Amino acid sequence: MKTEKKLASATRRLVPTLLVAVAITLFACKGDEPLAAKHNVEFILELPTGIDASALEAVEVSLTGASLAKEEKGKCNAEGKISFSLEAGVYNVSASKITEEFSLNGNMQVTVSENASFTIKLHAASLAGGLIFKEIYYSGSETLEGKAYFSDQFVEIYNNSDEVLYLDGIAISCIAPEASGKNPSKWVDVAGNLLPRLAVSGYACYFPGSGKDYPIQPRTSIVIAQDAIDHQSDPLGNPNSPVNLGPGKANWELYVGHINQGKDADVADVPNLEVLYATQTTRHDALYSVFGPAMILFRLPQGVDPKEFAKDSKNIATEPGDTKGKTKYLMIPKEYVIDAVEGIRPEGEKRNKRLHTELDAGYVFCEKAYNSKSIRRKVKQIVDGKVIYQDSNNSSKDFLGDQTPAPGVHPTKIDQ
Repeated sequence: MKTEKKLASATRRLVPTLLVAVAITLFACKGDEPLAAKHNVEFILELPTGIDASALEAVEVSLTGASLAKEEKGKCNAEGKISFSLEAGVYNVSASKITEEFSLNGNMQVTVSENASFTIKLHAASLAGGLIFKEIYYSGSETLEGKAYFSDQFVEIYNNSDEVLYLDGIAISCIAPEASGKNPSKWVDVAGNLLPRLAVSGYACYFPGSGKDYPIQPRTSIVIAQDAIDHQSDPLGNPNSPVNLGPGKANWELYVGHINQGKDADVADVPNLEVLYATQTTRHDALYSVFGPAMILFRLPQGVDPKEFAKDSKNIATEPGDTKGKTKYLMIPKEYVIDAVEGIRPEGEKRNKRLHTELDAGYVFCEKAYNSKSIRRKVKQIVDGKVIYQDSNNSSKDFLGDQTPAPGVHPTKIDQ
């Protein structure tokens, strides 16, 4: 009996001790959850041939990915190397630097699962001035009834040089796919690289003229309207529209009524661009995707007739993998492109690029469709009251999203 009493007493003393020990253990476990493993990942930059190796130093490399709370940035050493400590996952990597003569850009997507080293090939673009996209208003607006309205779209082209340039023969279009989405572009080769020719989609239009009929003065712009009316006051317009694109405001119009059997209205006081090619003729207007078009400004080689170029079967293709081949696309060699802007959807999983890195290493977007906002190029300098816009062939750095449309109006201060 005494032995049983001693056991019972010992047990009573032991139980609280055990409870405390368990509580301490549980608390310790809760606070000591294992951290995700980190991997040492090195990025090595590769310069294009002919660029001095000194350009490698201080190239900025930035990373985004689901495992990062925010964008990570760093600058390379003199050998063009930089390392990050990263969790396993998929990362979008971009590298950029502006020298006195060139903008250097590169990007890639990498999958990290262990310590690794990746090479980023940089592409060089001349900083010499030329014709550029100053502003693109593609998002459209909502009517008083809450309906979608896109007839107020416009594109503004700027002469960023200090000499007279000519619009004659310059063409404008968006490329396929017309809006970025969850799936990468199908216009790739077997290795997944973008094809060297771009498939224009919708209506591709160009400026008429024999060579020097349509000059554009240094540091000035022209506005191309989808419909050249005052969209705020015209009975056919939208009082909620942010723009007046009537005669005197718009310099050119994208009229396609002769292609789609008269479904597009023509403003007689505003000259029309010529239609180079149409992937489909059922659209009433030369519409660009409100979800983010990839836009190109291009010029055919001297002596090449635009109409003949568009008729040549060698310049026509169907989408890779399209067994039916109903839609025929006009293919433009990337070397013909003067300027390019990658407009995309804002959702992270839908930011798949369609433009080559050397044409545009980045992208820009408006937060949503029909929000009456535009994308506008940043002001780099203002010299003698004239704007010089930033043009490094990287829209992530060169453009501002969600801007109030201002066709024909240029800022009076430098953008930071």
